[in-house]
Amino acid sequence: FIGFANYIKLFRDRIFFLSLINTTIYTVAIIVLINVFAIIFVIIIDRAVIKGNYFLRVLFFIPAILPTVLIGSAFKRIFAPFGALNMILVGIGLPFLKRTWLGVPSLALMAIIITTVWQSAGWNLVIYFARLREIPKELYESADIDGATPWQIIRFIKLPLLKGAIAILVVINIIGGFKVFDLVYIMTSGGPAHKTEVLTSYLYYQAFNFHNYGYASSVAVIMMIIMLFFSWLRIKGTLKKIGRASCRERV
Repeated sequence: FIGFANYIKLFRDRIFFLSLINTTIYTVAIIVLINVFAIIFVIIIDRAVIKGNYFLRVLFFIPAILPTVLIGSAFKRIFAPFGALNMILVGIGLPFLKRTWLGVPSLALMAIIITTVWQSAGWNLVIYFARLREIPKELYESADIDGATPWQIIRFIKLPLLKGAIAILVVINIIGGFKVFDLVYIMTSGGPAHKTEVLTSYLYYQAFNFHNYGYASSVAVIMMIIMLFFSWLRIKGTLKKIGRASCRERV
């Protein structure tokens, strides 16, 4: 029994803090990008007179049901030095933009973030789409009678009614961001120079490469505490809303 020795070592470990920073950057980025793109797309396809509306919904959702291993392997080839992205840049006359996307420390994490957004935005879009479908048609009709513009309908009807779904999905995205492993492992293995090292990959290497099981378990405990904290914030917010609603009913 070594008490808190693993935790003391952990908070002195530069790579641990680097993986924590990378995980935080990754999580914040996917929360913003996934939800922004999902909301934009769902507003476009919701009640809009667009040919192929159903096809667009299916197209947006397909990446969400593909195996992560397949997506990681495909995007690893896309971002390769002679991959599809660099070939497209050369083909459209922009060869100066060619990069070793997964080999440059400042670009590798961005490539993983882009891959995650492409894969995961479909889940959020489905939730938002279902929420918008619950809005009564009478609200839209009343807004039309009052002369509301499409932007005012979005701002004062759709977005306010999406707040609850956004709050839930943000918590889900936070937990998903801190749990990310497969894409990082497949695309970069935490490199280059630990610039894409995340908490789960650091835990994995400590446990299964270096056999530091106790040390890896301390990383898992820190991850659990972080995710429980954000879940608690969400539950606390929900309980407050329920409390306010019950007070209004009593009044």
